[in-house]
Amino acid sequence: MGVKVYFSSTSADIEVKQRQKRVFQILDAKNVKYKAIDITQDENKTEKEFMQNNAKNFGATSIEPTPIHPVPPQIFNDDGYCGDYEQFEMANENSELKEFLKLTS
Repeated sequence: MGVKVYFSSTSADIEVKQRQKRVFQILDAKNVKYKAIDITQDENKTEKEFMQNNAKNFGATSIEPTPIHPVPPQIFNDDGYCGDYEQFEMANENSELKEFLKLTS
């Protein structure tokens, strides 16, 4: 399958929306193929549960500094957890995005 980005199309948190948009922009700009999974859609209930059970970082925001469940965006490669927005951003800034996304052989 490859890179999967779990996101929320109905988030009321502007910071979450901006983070999701930035992840998609960077991946598109770098021609990284990915699957976007909207965890708010009923048909993605199983995927949402997978994300919640397997994300190791919860992606705190200014509105939600100590979230109970992982906050989107959360990034995986197949079933392997890559990280949350902050880790994604740091990897991008350090030119380590391929390693972060587990795209290196």
